[in-house]
Amino acid sequence: MKEFDIKVNGESIHGFKWGDPTMPHVLCLHGLTNNALGFNEMAEVLKEDFHLISIDLPGHGKTIGFNDEQSYFYDSMSEWVHNFISCVSNSPVYIIGHSWGAAIALHYSKRYPHMVNGIVMLDGGYVELSDDPSTTLEDLLSEMSEWVNGNQFSSIKEYEDKKRVEIGRWSSAIEQMVHADMTIESNKVRMKASEDTVRAIMKAMYMEPFREVLNEVDAPVYLLRATQPPEGEAVRNEGADLLRAELKGECRISPIPETGHVLHWQKPVEVNQEVKSWLTAQNNHQVYEHNPR
Repeated sequence: MKEFDIKVNGESIHGFKWGDPTMPHVLCLHGLTNNALGFNEMAEVLKEDFHLISIDLPGHGKTIGFNDEQSYFYDSMSEWVHNFISCVSNSPVYIIGHSWGAAIALHYSKRYPHMVNGIVMLDGGYVELSDDPSTTLEDLLSEMSEWVNGNQFSSIKEYEDKKRVEIGRWSSAIEQMVHADMTIESNKVRMKASEDTVRAIMKAMYMEPFREVLNEVDAPVYLLRATQPPEGEAVRNEGADLLRAELKGECRISPIPETGHVLHWQKPVEVNQEVKSWLTAQNNHQVYEHNPR
């Protein structure tokens, strides 16, 4: 693993790289309030066959956030991602996105289809925030403010204990990632992602549904989705069916048993093998198309 900071339009983007840069590039986009190290375990599995690049998205990890909320909307985020990709690759990339990162990947693929070979979505990009008609944007933003302000801890150990319960397992890679999520301020441990950043992202997700761009996404998509809690299965099934029906390109969907939203941390062996097999098959197809017998 190699840590990097790269200047893009005068702003620094922080992240990590794994593997041989001559291999096919895979860009990893984390979820809300997480950071680039969220793909550490997955990258260790994929690095023999792919070049993994995982970045801290704006307002997360060590990448400075935007000053205005409009910059978190998807046209701006897609341009931001494209400017980064243009600095590291002259050819199309694969994208792995978790949650918010999956939604970004769909919007990016719609706007820059020539730069995307395929998308792996980890429990994101298939269930809309606006699917529940009883939840208004104002309610959602209020909940997000309460959630951010409530996620303060007396020590990093207290936060670790919370994440151990949420994930159900622990490793040095998860510990490293968890520490990168947080910062110490006024003797309190809190999330690096600010209230303003979280609210802006949730507003973008609510007001710019990814479902509106699905029929313009031509890249092959592989969704690995959660199956817990059981009472959410009806909504997840409906979202998955709509995704398959509305996507312009090929779509594969795999429910991962006994997993919640952070399925790639909860079941890393199963998830990472699925991702590796799919990416390898897609890449072999790309090679064949460019070099047919």
